[in-house]
Amino acid sequence: MRSSHVWSASGLLTPEELEITAPISDATTILERIKRKELTAVQVVTAFGKRAAIAHQLLSCLTDFFLEEALIRAKQLDDSYLKTGELVGPLHGLPISDHMDVAGHKSGSGFSGDILDPAPSKHGSIAQVLYDAGAVFYCKTNLPQAIMHLETYSFWGQVVNPYNTLLTAGGSSGGCSALISFGGSPMSTGSDIGGSLRSPAAACGLWTLKPTTLRVPQGSGSSPVSGADSIVATFGPICRSLRDINLWFSVVLGSKPWLHEPELVSIPWRISTPTSWSGSNQTIRLGVMWHDGVVLPQPPIRRALKKLVDALATTQAFEIVEYSPFKHLEASELAHELYFVDGGAHIRARAAATGEPILPLTEWAITLPAVKNHTIDELWHLNLRREALRREFLQHYNSQEVDVVLCPVGPGPAPPLGTAKYWGYTNVWNFVDYPAAVFPTGLHADQLLDVKDTTIRTWMSNADMAISTSYDPKDFAGAPLSLQLVSRRFADETVVQALREIAKVLPLE
Repeated sequence: MRSSHVWSASGLLTPEELEITAPISDATTILERIKRKELTAVQVVTAFGKRAAIAHQLLSCLTDFFLEEALIRAKQLDDSYLKTGELVGPLHGLPISDHMDVAGHKSGSGFSGDILDPAPSKHGSIAQVLYDAGAVFYCKTNLPQAIMHLETYSFWGQVVNPYNTLLTAGGSSGGCSALISFGGSPMSTGSDIGGSLRSPAAACGLWTLKPTTLRVPQGSGSSPVSGADSIVATFGPICRSLRDINLWFSVVLGSKPWLHEPELVSIPWRISTPTSWSGSNQTIRLGVMWHDGVVLPQPPIRRALKKLVDALATTQAFEIVEYSPFKHLEASELAHELYFVDGGAHIRARAAATGEPILPLTEWAITLPAVKNHTIDELWHLNLRREALRREFLQHYNSQEVDVVLCPVGPGPAPPLGTAKYWGYTNVWNFVDYPAAVFPTGLHADQLLDVKDTTIRTWMSNADMAISTSYDPKDFAGAPLSLQLVSRRFADETVVQALREIAKVLPLE
């Protein structure tokens, strides 16, 4: 089933509101129109609020909705602009959906017990930066139980994909991605500790950048286990365009958050600084990782990756080489062990406090073979293993002599509901803490083009066999095909600058 065009068929939005919220209109465009006084903040917030209300009824993407409060804020912004002729900030009047701490509205980690906790009295660090820049908060988005899923299913409901409601919208920020893809938000803020920005963006054909940790504020209101920091979450936008990625980071890092959070590194957003590329004639040396050595991508993803590489080969901007995967299975499994060093005890206790059942994907995540309750000494040794493998990984990356790596985001398009169990294409980059962007290719799954493999081959792993043999091209009708671009730690701007060149051949057809 598909949810497309329901917004227009509902008759609840005016033609102007349909035009304001159309997915081809990104946040940058909306802000430019507000600045030129073609639109008011009230008009924009009303339009997105109405479309968000429709989205939730179809996709189960929200946990809170406070449009009246948002309209008061929007009216204040309009009045200020009319009186002073000055915008409050670079996000003046932009509606932003969120699952971070917003003052007066409860946050959580996907458990029913969250509703018993008090609402925060002030905005979290990232929310405050966005608010000070003129953003308008109007809703909060759904998260999976315990946050640690590549799908979004909690007691609030199961978030489904606007392109095909039999597929997931990704996780953990699946409420964000479903809402934006449906047209109910121009931009969201989410977190990523194993793929939670990139999986939803890929599933719904959107853009994101998971930055290197300790560059942006650590946020609040979405920690799976407070204090567990062997693998650190980081925060970023899910949005409609590459330039909206640049907008979000320009605003957040332009606030100099390192002056308020001592653990952050003081690196401004340096997108205007030219990059010295490694390829011949100063071209971008692009490494292509066709698979991760653990799971061969399904036919739609292989088609999208090959088509993009072929398109890039016709340009003068890239020197394209093969990139060999390195110990992805070991890195992914060690990451899972480090996520749940208490053996899942905290998660089970959160559920038991209200008698909430553990959902299947939560149970799967905390019963993997490596997940157990570790002693302090065992945890120390795990962290030593992590650092040793990170050093090995960096040596391997350097030996490939590439600026960026182009690779899949996952083994297939958005997975059928309840099946997203392979994290290796995303969480390996969390493990080594490399920045990674996801972008839509413009292609979609097509059962006539993406036929099931019939050739006999040797399986690379049990996951490879399961994902390949379960593939049915009919399952993915209409699903967008997205890819991932990665570089070394703290080379976030390098990823964005390389993606600017890639974007010149997008969308593919």
